[in-house]
Amino acid sequence: MDRDFAWQDAPGPAVLRMPEGEVLAGLVALHGARDGRARQALFDQLGQALTPLGIAVLTYERRAVEDGETPLHLQAADAVAAARALRSHLRRGVGIFGFSQGAWAATLAAANDPADFLVVLGCSGVSPAEQMRFYTDELLRRLGFGPEERAENLRLRLHLEEYLREPDRGNSDREALATALHAASGKPWFPRSYLPPAPPPDEARWEDMDFDPAASFAKVRGPVLAMWGDDEECVPRELSSKAWQSSGADVTLLDLPGCGHWPVMGSGAPDYSGWEDDELAQDFIATMTGWISNEVTRPSGRAS
Repeated sequence: MDRDFAWQDAPGPAVLRMPEGEVLAGLVALHGARDGRARQALFDQLGQALTPLGIAVLTYERRAVEDGETPLHLQAADAVAAARALRSHLRRGVGIFGFSQGAWAATLAAANDPADFLVVLGCSGVSPAEQMRFYTDELLRRLGFGPEERAENLRLRLHLEEYLREPDRGNSDREALATALHAASGKPWFPRSYLPPAPPPDEARWEDMDFDPAASFAKVRGPVLAMWGDDEECVPRELSSKAWQSSGADVTLLDLPGCGHWPVMGSGAPDYSGWEDDELAQDFIATMTGWISNEVTRPSGRAS
């Protein structure tokens, strides 16, 4: 049963998927970078899986900002406000779910304002800059590009990062980057590198480029379920898992067989295109629903 839901300073329209019977807990779900909508396949399927178990699922439009991506601290603040509003409405415990970019924001939210539980999927344990270095290198590797092309991609990406970090850019900085980008732009690997064909505007910044997720991992006090596809192509799975292991958090770590970054079988393939249509992997659904149900119903669980 879906209904509209609102709270003070909500970032946009919200959808609350309610159980038909008793409500045991709530979940606020945060977006990946590609899709900031309140309604999308991932969220709809989460609602289908969780509402029969008595878990209400709240999603909302990601806050829009001018000139770029919504900073993680704003996404986290909106998640905290949404969780507080849902907790007040349900009079039950509320957890937070985050996928990909949303996993950073969800963890930051749980670190700043304790959540009853936290579920992260495709969560990177390294900075956004380092994650994009990993992703573009791995994508080129899977597409068959060799060490020379991959090294050129890395050098150019590091050049772009330093340009974005520089507070006082001059014409010479811009011209040097423009020359490097132009020289690479006609090469076969460039269209799959996520590099711009020209330098960003002079005022452009990447606010979260060097955000350290490990600092927020260490501040999470509620139980955590962290999942990755075992064919993860977008974030460094082993480094991310180790970051959670060393955080001191009460974390359960799980790899999803046959999945890439998206929790769908085969989604690690470079040409995968079923993001909005394919059903979620049963291993993902079974693990997530079982873990959340256990946290909600166990006598010592904060959400019970």
